[in-house]
Amino acid sequence: MHKDFGQYEVLSEIGRGGMGIVYQALDREHERMVAIKQLVLDNVDPSKHKEFRDRFRREAAMAARLDHANIVSVFDIGPDTDHNYFVMEFLDGHSLRREIELNGGRITPQDYLPILQQVTDGLAYAHSFNVVHRDVKPDNIFILKNGQVKLTDFGIARMADYEQTHLTKTGVMMGTLAYVSPEQLQDAKTVDHRADLFSLGVVSYEVLSGKLPFTGEGIAQTVVRILSAEPEPLHMAWPGVSVETAAVIAKALRKKARNRYMSVVDFVRDFERSVTGRAISISVADEFASGTISGENPQSISGGHQAASGSHQAISGGHQAISGPHQAVAYTPGVPLARSPEGEGKPVPGVAPQAINLVATRVSSGASYYLVKPIGIIGRYGEANGCFLEPSVICARSGRVVVADSQLRKVQIFARDGRWLTTILARKDMKGTHTRGGSLTQPSGVAIDPRGRIYVCDSSDHYVRIFDGQALFIKEVLNLQGKDGGIQGMACDSTGLLYLADSDNGCLQVLQSETATWLRRVGSKGTKAGQLHLPSGVAVDRSNQVYVVDYGTSRVSVFSKAGIFVRSFGGKGTANGLFNVPRDVAVDRNDRIYVSDSLNHRIQIFGPAGDWLYSFGGRGPENGHFVGPAGISIDPDNNCLYVVDRGNQRVQIFELSGTLS
Repeated sequence: MHKDFGQYEVLSEIGRGGMGIVYQALDREHERMVAIKQLVLDNVDPSKHKEFRDRFRREAAMAARLDHANIVSVFDIGPDTDHNYFVMEFLDGHSLRREIELNGGRITPQDYLPILQQVTDGLAYAHSFNVVHRDVKPDNIFILKNGQVKLTDFGIARMADYEQTHLTKTGVMMGTLAYVSPEQLQDAKTVDHRADLFSLGVVSYEVLSGKLPFTGEGIAQTVVRILSAEPEPLHMAWPGVSVETAAVIAKALRKKARNRYMSVVDFVRDFERSVTGRAISISVADEFASGTISGENPQSISGGHQAASGSHQAISGGHQAISGPHQAVAYTPGVPLARSPEGEGKPVPGVAPQAINLVATRVSSGASYYLVKPIGIIGRYGEANGCFLEPSVICARSGRVVVADSQLRKVQIFARDGRWLTTILARKDMKGTHTRGGSLTQPSGVAIDPRGRIYVCDSSDHYVRIFDGQALFIKEVLNLQGKDGGIQGMACDSTGLLYLADSDNGCLQVLQSETATWLRRVGSKGTKAGQLHLPSGVAVDRSNQVYVVDYGTSRVSVFSKAGIFVRSFGGKGTANGLFNVPRDVAVDRNDRIYVSDSLNHRIQIFGPAGDWLYSFGGRGPENGHFVGPAGISIDPDNNCLYVVDRGNQRVQIFELSGTLS
């Protein structure tokens, strides 16, 4: 079908599918071999052609921005809207589908592990940009002759599940359908990165067993099985797979996205542990209980119903034995934990909490403990990418960490592990905007909505700048209820409501993020219970209760989703449970409340009812210490706490390893 491709000389056809043809070509200008993918719309309703062309070009442009060793590089996009193609690197090797065939129909878990690790590296990178592949399958996983793995088809992947016509024309989607997640079949426009996790679970099941987990005699039956049927347990489909590995795959294949792993990184970590024989972080017994795994005695696996996480405990005498990945720490309630001089993690009675490198937090019942461990640093002093002069506010969600620097007047995006990804892009030449296309003077709040869009406010005005998942400015929204001053902080709940801390009016302004419609205000100006004097940091919990830090009264106030005052706690001071200029608040998935106590140089942790549990930190440059901690955020997808250590020009990452009871 091909037409003239300009500087690219077509040498041969490599392959074709329902919506595309791939050619091998010579790039005469750069003297290199390339591959050209051309869009074919023969099987699509003509009335949809323009829409599909537009989507193809947008998605190809998005794919061109992904620069990772395990993602195929896109070099060029055809300039003609009627001649749709893009040019990518030529891959010398074969697909994972062919690799399965060459290995007799299945691959051992040990041989599959290095392939899976590279696939998840590429997917994790794409997910950090809020890019969902949506068509993960063996045909789109390419293995080079040197063993390097490349993910392909990011340019067209999002179209694969977009139209119902794909399900009504025989053969158009059958190759992809077997790998599609339930949520893609129900509401394809709202899927997130966990759809790729499900597809990767299907791929892994097929690789290890030689069978697909969900198949039927036709499209309709296959759809029904994806939506409602449980697959045959993997260790029964192929006895060469261990029950532990089967449990990991089963969790990736759960019907509801919220019940799967939070990320592909968590998935591959547990897969590796199951293959190497190390403890994994899910309980195999949980899979028995859910009916996913069967045919074995659960008491013989991972100690029966004991979850096999390295962070779980054994109880001996009057002490709690708190196990970390590389150490066991005996902890007596009421005695702070600290590193011993030998670094063995033994308790040092009488050492103040600010000396810690591990923190065990006491819950009011005295029956359970929580482990907080510093695991990384983001940034350093400087003006280059990934550096800070005055980091101030932060938001972490779905593996992305967004940090605003008030002195550099920019907002940077990092991966969950601290790798710099990009800087949000203002469009200063955009006409008709009051913020010069999203430019910033004094960034004072950031938020990420469920769709991955980024919201940034500025203390110098009442506009909220909105950026898309790839960090490009979209539009601005005016807080119509504001006065002369700006917005001090904000948060977005799971339904898309945006809460703005309006210090001039002493309240929260509530907007519908999708339409920028003002809905109501929460609280009123004042210092009494239920009133707000100088609100700054805002957070929401799982039930969308709203938490507001008021540095004017040194309190945290809690409001229901409907805006009704629930309670407040705190007060001015240096004792436990009191604050000296609190700056921000975060809530973990156990509804524990974390407050950055800036001038006390610590983080304080409270129970759901506002009861003080523990504090950690202390002034200093060491890991686990702070100088004026400011913004804080918890990413529920990786259960990590991110603290803006403003005076040390960095962000510290703490692992919240779970409740130990």
